[in-house]
Amino acid sequence: MLEQFPPEIVSNIVSSFDRFDFMQCAQVNRSWRQHLPPYSAHLWEQIHIKGDHHLVFLADTTFFGQYIKSCTITMLNDDAMVFLALERLQGRHLQSLVLDRFKVKDNKRLADLLRNLKCESLVFTGVTGACLDFIGIITAASGGGSHMRHFACHYDGMYPVLMSTFVLPPPPPPPPPDADNLDLVSLALTPQNLAADWMDILQRCSTTLQHIHIAVSNPTTISCHDIMKTCPRLQSMFIGEFSVPNMLNWPPTSSDKPGLRYFGHWGLCRDMDVMKFVLQHQHTLEFLYLDTWVNVQLPPWHHLNSFQSTTLNTLVCNNIHGCTPDTLVSLIRQSPNLDSVVLHPADPITDQVWNALRSLDTLKCLSIHLALQHHDGSDRIQEWRTMTRRLGAMKTLRQLELNGLNGVSSNECCQLFQMLHDIPTLVKLRLSHIRGLDDKALETLIPHVQSMEKLNIANCPIVTARGIKTLIDGLPRLRHMIYSLSCTYNLPFGVYDLISYAKSSLGIKLVINRLD
Repeated sequence: MLEQFPPEIVSNIVSSFDRFDFMQCAQVNRSWRQHLPPYSAHLWEQIHIKGDHHLVFLADTTFFGQYIKSCTITMLNDDAMVFLALERLQGRHLQSLVLDRFKVKDNKRLADLLRNLKCESLVFTGVTGACLDFIGIITAASGGGSHMRHFACHYDGMYPVLMSTFVLPPPPPPPPPDADNLDLVSLALTPQNLAADWMDILQRCSTTLQHIHIAVSNPTTISCHDIMKTCPRLQSMFIGEFSVPNMLNWPPTSSDKPGLRYFGHWGLCRDMDVMKFVLQHQHTLEFLYLDTWVNVQLPPWHHLNSFQSTTLNTLVCNNIHGCTPDTLVSLIRQSPNLDSVVLHPADPITDQVWNALRSLDTLKCLSIHLALQHHDGSDRIQEWRTMTRRLGAMKTLRQLELNGLNGVSSNECCQLFQMLHDIPTLVKLRLSHIRGLDDKALETLIPHVQSMEKLNIANCPIVTARGIKTLIDGLPRLRHMIYSLSCTYNLPFGVYDLISYAKSSLGIKLVINRLD
């Protein structure tokens, strides 16, 4: 009888069904098994298996498996669960498969299960245990048909430090020299504990690879020139100890234009020729991330004094030890099409740099870490007034991120927020790690940012639920708000109650996050 109803009526009937409801209906009769599953497609697109009780979602893959596009399997304390889940996914074609907190024990069994499970993107996160047979796993997951396009493998952050204290199983044998090529488009990996030399891995996908992120374990083995020479089609290269910057989705969108478009270099990566490498690609770069947070063996920044680019639209300079204000000013002034700048320098920002930023007619997004040199007295007052005035001069900004504001009081936050009245185009604001920010300062903010659409408050520990509610009630154009707090602090009382209040009363999406 079900097939005789118009689709809109059936859709109405099942609009409140969850996955369990559809699974139960599929057991009733043949007609329901045939006609109901398509109406549940949206519920199966992304599946997260976090325990045995979630395996039931993969029990009826005959009916619902075709709608699964992305599956994340978190191992937790049950090694067997991962393999059970992979067994139930046999024969499926996924856009994305993520194995979270994966402990490598049996490379052969893993490869056998992946061989009959086609996926375009395979990601291992929080990996511990034995060496991962990288080439064997990729070859198996590709199924001999070049299905695999994206691969990422990141070991647990502490694991490379600790692994010398454990007796590990021997690594699998290295692949033969004539092993199949890997037709990967993007590759992101932590080289620790991989049963292959990572340059050998690059050579096996040299004709197809467009995006690479190497979280380097041995800083002396990295050469950006060698990587580019091996994989000449690269459009993005991130070399460093940390994850890809969160302002960029990984992998970036590929382009038909030749040349390197995204480049990031940071952490312990000590390629002393990196600045020359940047100059070599200055006419194609769109995104440049530079970080020399370890103040040893610094690359010569002065090479960038001759940098010129009309393509660069995003510049990120973080903990830039050894970089003079002259070099930073040159980078900004010689990139006339910059619309996003992130400055978290090791030293205070000088007048030269502020003037260069102000001269950018295209600047739309500014993220900046502000630190006061003076801690008390008239010098501090004058310094704060100057800093506030400088920010108020950024007339073209649509997005502003303020980080740190070390030692700033609530009253000084109020003074700072008053100058935002001079930036009428501002629609996005992020306030991060400001210890002096309180409810009073947030109340002062409201009349000066009436066009605000998105607000993000992160790790400001004395803000309460009252302050958040004041923002929700006082900003008429606000549509999205994120409040995040470190796990070391207690969440303000009543903050979760504001989620439903904001949504039902004002149509505002409020997200509460806990930060590690």
